[in-house]
Amino acid sequence: MSRGTLLKRLEKAEESARALSPLQLSPFDEDALAIYSVMSYLDATMEPTYHEVEPTAAYRRGQELRDALYGPIIPAYLDEHLKRYTRASGEFELAFGREAMAGDILSLDHVSRIHSSENYSREFSRVTEAWQRQLPQLTCPLKFEDGHLFRRLRPNRLGEIPVWEEDLRIQPEERWLSIREVLTNTDFEAMTTISALVFLGVGGAKHQCRAITPEDFRQAVVELPIKEPTGFLFGQQRFKEMLVEVMGA
Repeated sequence: MSRGTLLKRLEKAEESARALSPLQLSPFDEDALAIYSVMSYLDATMEPTYHEVEPTAAYRRGQELRDALYGPIIPAYLDEHLKRYTRASGEFELAFGREAMAGDILSLDHVSRIHSSENYSREFSRVTEAWQRQLPQLTCPLKFEDGHLFRRLRPNRLGEIPVWEEDLRIQPEERWLSIREVLTNTDFEAMTTISALVFLGVGGAKHQCRAITPEDFRQAVVELPIKEPTGFLFGQQRFKEMLVEVMGA
């Protein structure tokens, strides 16, 4: 083999290795991904809105990175995973990094650990800092203080100033009660609810679950969440919930 041919093969091998290596993120990339990850928290009632952020370089780069790291967004009507998705299965996936199978257990303790104030404080601090660096011309419409998330709402009348309103949807108790099978087993007068669910598998195209029984507890191995969720995963969860709600599922 000639030296020239060998060098060309080595160059091709190096190019292939670079293509397969993990994506190296610059500080701007990390900021852009943090900003893009919270777009599902923004809506038309807020100031600024999603549409004011979308034209920025930070948003565009965040979208590129999202596609490079996780693949492009699949249209909802083609997304088989989304068709199976429920509030309960979404919480399980966020906690354990996989879809639920028959016999898996989701508990209020799991939801509380994942949606802890510490996890949200860490992720929203990153968003606030990234926003200040990359979008100083726009006020960040989200802030996390003392365990609570606030949204900056657009005023109803000209000349009024925006107001901050708490978004209760991130609180562990709200997350738990938003699961249909939990809500139907909750007595609000007695202020009691169930502590866990057991998954039954996929039925009727959706993940199915029910309130756990003592027998289920005796037979199951209860896992702890495998990792702390990232801002991207929190954002993806909210995005999927929005799509499922729009689809009427």
